[in-house]
Amino acid sequence: MSYENAKVHMEQGGDQQTVESGGEIEVKSGGVVDIESGGYLKLAGTAITPTAAEINKAADKDALQTLVADGAITVKNGVCKIAKTVAGVVAATLANPTDVTDDFKRLLIISNQAQANTVTCTGGFGNGGTGEDVITFSGVVGDCVELMAYGGKWYIVGGHQFTVA
Repeated sequence: MSYENAKVHMEQGGDQQTVESGGEIEVKSGGVVDIESGGYLKLAGTAITPTAAEINKAADKDALQTLVADGAITVKNGVCKIAKTVAGVVAATLANPTDVTDDFKRLLIISNQAQANTVTCTGGFGNGGTGEDVITFSGVVGDCVELMAYGGKWYIVGGHQFTVA
């Protein structure tokens, strides 16, 4: 193949590699593309600016947990659906997030059954203590609470039909 017809080639001067339409660069198993500090990646001409840690934190955003009995909510960034398979309320517990590591993670807890399910958080939501440590849903399918982690605590940022006591 001549240089003029190559779909992947080094530009004259050697300071840029070009992938033409129909060409590709494949990184084999064990291979690494390492962008050093100060370097960046562009998609469609737009620089991707989050750090690797921020991208990794967002990677588990779509985590889903279905809680079918009393127990711990273990997902920290995503959705926990309370859906007990037999009659009766679910008493869920929620551990505090890890300071810094979990900052800005968001958790949606949604009740998928017509029961006054509860969620208890150690130390209270927003560090509110024992007067703000239990969320009780109203008993309607679709009751929900949205939480955000910050500083090792869960903060209520939204929801529908619940009380905090």
